[in-house]
Amino acid sequence: MRFLPFEDQVIVDRALAQGLNDAVPPPAYLSPHLCTVLSFLLAVPTLGFSIVLVPILWVAQYDRTKHRIIGLQKQLEKDSYRVLLGN
Repeated sequence: MRFLPFEDQVIVDRALAQGLNDAVPPPAYLSPHLCTVLSFLLAVPTLGFSIVLVPILWVAQYDRTKHRIIGLQKQLEKDSYRVLLGN
């Protein structure tokens, strides 16, 4: 259950079309609903630690994915600028 907002998906699709290596594998966010379900399903076996740990892991993957998308956007802008200059 992975997803991307439309704006982010456009950036990833453009990066894949231009063959940027940073776009492989395509970044995507794990669903927040999956985080909630995992937290509660793992609560008993992990003695409640999952209620704290899973949301922290979700925030970390969200931050990592957002940084990848921002990096792709910067590379695309740099490549577009290079094309405009004719280099």
